[in-house]
Amino acid sequence: MSLFNQWWDAANSKDRSKMAELLDDAFIFARHNTGEEWSKGEFLDYMLAGDIRDKTTCENRRLIYENDEIIVSHSILDGPAGRNAVMLVRSVKDGKIVRAETGSTPLSIQ
Repeated sequence: MSLFNQWWDAANSKDRSKMAELLDDAFIFARHNTGEEWSKGEFLDYMLAGDIRDKTTCENRRLIYENDEIIVSHSILDGPAGRNAVMLVRSVKDGKIVRAETGSTPLSIQ
């Protein structure tokens, strides 16, 4: 199973230990909208926080490209931050995700 699908399965099942296994210990999540960089623990805490996780839906998730060094995906997220088109780029090293960066575009509701 691809790393992209392994991550998706772990994240959907809210399996923190499996999610942690897929992230390198030096993992960094770059939030371009705030300029923050989060560690592995901070990122997992955020991803599994009830107010974010339970109120956010993901639509049209699709893998754009994956190899042993990079994963690029796109989806529509609808949650506390509004409805956004999100491009997610993950750097991969030795079979683990070492960095993730997002770019999001707010979508107007019609």
